[in-house]
Amino acid sequence: MQHELTAAVSLGAISQCFRRVDTVLPVKELRVVVEGSVASVIIDRPAKRNALTQQMWAELTKIARAVTGDPRIRVVVIRSDVAGVFSAGADIGEYRAHAGDVSWGVRSQARVEEALGALRQIPVPTIAVIDGPCMGGGGGIAIACDFRVATDRAVFAITAARLGLVFPFPEVAALVDLVGATAAKRILLTGGIFDAEWARQARLVDTVCAAAELPVELARWIAELGGAAPGSSRAMKRMISLVVSGQRAATDETREMLLAALSGDEHREGVTAFLEGRPPIFVAPSA
Repeated sequence: MQHELTAAVSLGAISQCFRRVDTVLPVKELRVVVEGSVASVIIDRPAKRNALTQQMWAELTKIARAVTGDPRIRVVVIRSDVAGVFSAGADIGEYRAHAGDVSWGVRSQARVEEALGALRQIPVPTIAVIDGPCMGGGGGIAIACDFRVATDRAVFAITAARLGLVFPFPEVAALVDLVGATAAKRILLTGGIFDAEWARQARLVDTVCAAAELPVELARWIAELGGAAPGSSRAMKRMISLVVSGQRAATDETREMLLAALSGDEHREGVTAFLEGRPPIFVAPSA
C-alpha cells in the first residue's frame, strides 16, 4: 500500500477514495476503507436513512481509535455510502423500544458521547461529507469533525428539544465553539430544520457545492490537508485543541512539539523542497 502523498497530488487520484478499496474493516452498516493515506468511514444503512444503532455507535468508537493509532493516516473522511443522505442520527426505533427506561437512556447517551469524543480525538484532519439530511446524532458526528463539506441539498437539524431530550453537554460545547451561542440557541432551542446556505452562513459548514461537484470539492480538501507535513499537522491540531480548551501559555508539551519539528526530517524536507523550488514529499512512518 502506498503511504506517500505529495503537496502536488492530483485531485483525480485522490477522488478515487470514493471507488478504490485497499483495506476494509467490516461491519455491515459501518465500515472504514483505507486508500493510501486517506481513511473513509462509511455509514451504510440507507433503509433507515443511516440512523445509527447502539452497536454502530460502539463500532464508531472502535474505528475512531483504530484510525487514531495508525500513523500512516493523514486525512479521515466520514460519509454515507449512498447519495442524498448523511445520517438521521440515533435510531429512534431503539428509543421507542426503551421509552421510559432511564438506565438504558443513560447507557445510550454514554455510548454516543464516547463515540463523538473518540472522533474529536483523532489527531489528523477529519472531514464530514454531508449530502442530504444531517439530523440529531448525525449532526453530532459532523460537529465532531474538523471540517464539513456539504452539498446544496444538505439540511440540518438537532431535534432533541422536540423529543423531550437534552443534547449531551460535550456536544453543546462543541456546537457553541463552532457557531457561537446565538446560532447554537436557534439550532437547539427550536429543533428546526436549516438548509445548507443557512448552515454555511452560520459557520456550521465550511463549504457548499452542487451534488455533482462533490467528488472534486472533496478531492480538493483532501489534497490541501493531506499535502501538509503529517507531524506538523498533528502537532498544530493538538495545539488548537488546547487553545479551545482555554490554554493560552506555552507548556512543556507545546515546547516539545516545536523542538521535535525543528529537529525532524519533515522540516529538513520542507526547507530543501522550498530552496529547490519543488513540492515537498513527506513520507509517512510505517505502522
